[in-house]
Amino acid sequence: MTDLRERIARQLVLEDEGRQLGADRYRAARPLPWRTDASSANEEAELPPGRQLLKLAVEPTAAALRDFLTRINSGGAGRRPSAAKLLSLADPEEAAYLAVRVVVNHAVLQSTAQAAAMKIATALIDHVEMTHLRQANKAGYKGLIKAQERRGYSSKKRDAISKLLDKEGVSIQLGQSDRLQTGMKMIELICESTGLFALEQTTHRKGVIFTLRPTEACRDWLERQHARCEILEPILMPMVVRPRRWRTPFWGGYLTKRPGLRLVKQWDKPYHDEIRFVDMPEVYRAVNNIQGVPWRINRRVLEVMRAVWDGGGSLGGLPRRDDLPIPPRPPEAEGDPEVHKRWKAAAADVHTQNAQLLSKRLAMAQRLWVSQKFADEEAIWFPHEIDFRGRVYPIPNAGPHPQGDDAAKGLLEFARGVPLGTDGPGWLAVHIANLFGVDKVPFEERVDWVMAHHDEIMDSADNPLDGHRFWTTADSPYCALAACIEWAGYTRDGPDFVSHIPVALDGSNSGLQHFSAMLRDPVGATAVNLLPADRPQDVYMQVAGRAQAFVDADESDPPPPHENSADDPVKVAEYEARWRQARDAWKGGKIVRKIAKRPCMTYCYSATRFGMQDMVFQTLREIDAANAAEGKPPHLNGADNYEAAKYLSHVLWDAIAQVVAAASSAMDWLRSAAKIAGEAGLPLWWTTPQGLPVLQAYRSVHARRIDVHYAGRRLQVTMAVDGDEIDRRAMANGIAPNFVHSLDASHLMAVVNACADAGLEDVAVIHDSFGTHAANAGHLSVILRETFVEQYQPNRLEEFRDQLAAQLPPELTEKLPPLPPLGSLDLNEVLRSEYVFA
Repeated sequence: MTDLRERIARQLVLEDEGRQLGADRYRAARPLPWRTDASSANEEAELPPGRQLLKLAVEPTAAALRDFLTRINSGGAGRRPSAAKLLSLADPEEAAYLAVRVVVNHAVLQSTAQAAAMKIATALIDHVEMTHLRQANKAGYKGLIKAQERRGYSSKKRDAISKLLDKEGVSIQLGQSDRLQTGMKMIELICESTGLFALEQTTHRKGVIFTLRPTEACRDWLERQHARCEILEPILMPMVVRPRRWRTPFWGGYLTKRPGLRLVKQWDKPYHDEIRFVDMPEVYRAVNNIQGVPWRINRRVLEVMRAVWDGGGSLGGLPRRDDLPIPPRPPEAEGDPEVHKRWKAAAADVHTQNAQLLSKRLAMAQRLWVSQKFADEEAIWFPHEIDFRGRVYPIPNAGPHPQGDDAAKGLLEFARGVPLGTDGPGWLAVHIANLFGVDKVPFEERVDWVMAHHDEIMDSADNPLDGHRFWTTADSPYCALAACIEWAGYTRDGPDFVSHIPVALDGSNSGLQHFSAMLRDPVGATAVNLLPADRPQDVYMQVAGRAQAFVDADESDPPPPHENSADDPVKVAEYEARWRQARDAWKGGKIVRKIAKRPCMTYCYSATRFGMQDMVFQTLREIDAANAAEGKPPHLNGADNYEAAKYLSHVLWDAIAQVVAAASSAMDWLRSAAKIAGEAGLPLWWTTPQGLPVLQAYRSVHARRIDVHYAGRRLQVTMAVDGDEIDRRAMANGIAPNFVHSLDASHLMAVVNACADAGLEDVAVIHDSFGTHAANAGHLSVILRETFVEQYQPNRLEEFRDQLAAQLPPELTEKLPPLPPLGSLDLNEVLRSEYVFA
């Protein structure tokens, strides 16, 4: 009991520490008067409360400005009429945005009104000048914007820009008095139309001074919002005691309650009002079982990762410590626009990669810090929550966690160990083979592969850094390293070896599995391993093969070109040539499994044809980069990857629909049903098989894009306001992925609860991936299949239709289309298919 009290006390200290770390991080990004540390952010308007003020103030200010200009320009009277000269040159919304942004920043600093007014005038002049430059010299404008983004906005740079603007004849000359009058007019309009800011008069020895400040109500609001932001952004870490059990939707996980804490990440108030009184014991039990699993840091993996990181290396996929070098500009780029264009694209790509590397390095440093902090704990726990569809996620956002990437998962192992026993070694071998990408062959062949690579595996375990580093060739290197270490333990101790790592069993394209079972589709079921087979089926290879067969036989003419070029024979000829080159580039076996994988994986989640085009294009870039590193030619031998991806996206779209036709029909039915609900302006409610109410309520967003120039940057700001109306298009696009996600989440909950009933306490879950001790993996495999079959004995699509019909008015209920027919699949056959989750 004493030990528990001590751990509870330590946990309370950790939660305080996490809140303080989060508050420090937020304060570091805040402008004065709240900021306590140095930061790159120096504007109140860039932080959440400031952005909210902008949203509140821009529209009424623009309306007031429009009234002022109408009155002055029509000969009417008004204060500071000379201000109309400059203000008439800008769009009212754009002028309002710039002025409000300056006022927000100056008001929190309580600057003088004169300083704010001059800043407003300068911002307006800069914006109008750049707008005119864009109209007068588009190429020069683009070059100037890029130069400013790349090199900053110094006074020296500003002088150079002024000379360029003079040369182009777009410079605005406005005297100090007119600038002051213009800025003061905008301040007056903002104060009068919003009530958020005020001018305070004070007497100084040099005269009367007007100070710009937030009104008391606005200042109190800012204080509360900043305090709330500090609380809402803690550094959430693992726990050293078992998390508080969820018994209501409003408190569980961490021991101390925090604002915004909810079991379900759904911010629609009517939803929480509804589930407050819903009895859903299986949902609570599943989340509590998941967060009740004790973990610990895998010290061997941490030692290796720490050594690699501290040595500045990137072994095993860790992020590089140094930025990638920007490719030098080729000399021939001076006279060859194509060479220059290719160099610019390559340089931009490296800039993007370096920006991504920075965030990855920061995340890696934080992960290692948290791992080191908890390395000596006998057990740590991860509190969990669920999204609005029921998918389960760990709450801690710092350090390793059970649903992280390879390095994050490799750093964790179960705190409780289980001897391998009789069945464990085989499942451990299957797990190792899977991590090395040998997962599309029968289990026996996976075990044989491990035995054939026994020496390399042992070398990885005994000499991870000084040996041959076989573990780094795995698809998941650090998880593979952890598994190699366990294999070495088994080699040493035999079946008595106590194993701690999760052995994972993954679904075969989860979305297609659920749709195939839902519709009793034997064709789709075969493709995704729901039916017994001697070898695991690979739906990605099936789609790739079908697409390849079509392309190889395709000698058709190109489809008609876009209307804009249909009347130009030269453009038509160029278009047809590009299309044929793109088609022919794929002939002869170029549509490999990797090309088809992403489109197949996302098909059930409402991926679009255009989205598939981008997936193929990105995959081609990855393959080409890997080929270049090995000195090999590009995958398509220099063909235009973009045009090739565009062509293949159409082929893959049709190929996937043919392989899983029943899933396509179910998705079409769901979209049609959602459109009918949209006619009534209704959100969609349904209840999952485990009893979780799901609400899909995408609201329309009224937005206007404001295109302004500010402090040397071009800003394209969307001023969005959430509406009350249902967004019909978003509802139709979201229903298929959300419905199938709610079903895979329900299956996960059923599996976790069934495992607990069977005494399998340690289970690691990632949506359609389930892990447990090697000795228990066979039992888990049976539970996975039994719960899956049980879930689909009822007609789940029919249940959804009935729940929807109960919400619709009678005249719309009659418009619901007939359900897709059920196929001939015998769900009991799934019980005999050992590769459903493998």
